[in-house]
Amino acid sequence: MMRAVVFTLAVLAIGCGGGTASSPTAIDRERLTLRVQTAHFQVFGGTSPDTTLRRAADRLEAEYSRILGDLDVSSHPVVTVRIWQDPTSYYDELTRYFGTRYQAGGYITGPTELRLLAGGNLDTDVVHEFVHAASLTVNPRFGNNPRWFWEAVALYENGEFVHPRLIESVARGNFPTLQQLNADVNADTQIYQLGYVLGEFIMSRWGREAFRRLIETNADLQGVLGVSASDFEAAWQSYVRQRYLS
Repeated sequence: MMRAVVFTLAVLAIGCGGGTASSPTAIDRERLTLRVQTAHFQVFGGTSPDTTLRRAADRLEAEYSRILGDLDVSSHPVVTVRIWQDPTSYYDELTRYFGTRYQAGGYITGPTELRLLAGGNLDTDVVHEFVHAASLTVNPRFGNNPRWFWEAVALYENGEFVHPRLIESVARGNFPTLQQLNADVNADTQIYQLGYVLGEFIMSRWGREAFRRLIETNADLQGVLGVSASDFEAAWQSYVRQRYLS
């Protein structure tokens, strides 16, 4: 996929977390206007309450410096954040943009624009999106390339931990391969459950510098870590078993 896109675990699990509100007619879709301006973000919203948009902006500002520091990004342009309350308006625009519909509560159009559907996990989702945007500043070719590490970076940096014991297949010792984790989001969502522990494993074994180098090289495991994909998978599975399943 040429354009970068992110799909959050919570959204996938509960069907985008919003959508109890009635949808307007095709003539009267939700229109977004600038509602909140901060030092590094401008937030556009439609019918979302001011408190919802301000809370998202405050969370972004709170995490901004840490994320840029973790990714070794010295500066980043002001980011536009578009937040829809109405699911029909949001998904119509998503489908228009990508040419197909994804069950995604958020996506980015590049390093300077985040788009989200408001819901119970908005404050978490918006930071996840910003990690993706910042990682494109590190490597403009990184979007979903490869998908498993693209998502692992955002999930790890955003602290979206899912205990492996809660993942039935993993608890039984059945781990997916990296190739399986690269599957299209409409076909497989395991990366959203396992991305955090993939990032944690890399950080614990090789450290922050290697983590950043993997972003720069589109997860060149052999070149950066000195291991093949199969050796990486075996070491990661051993790490998860010892840390979480023993």
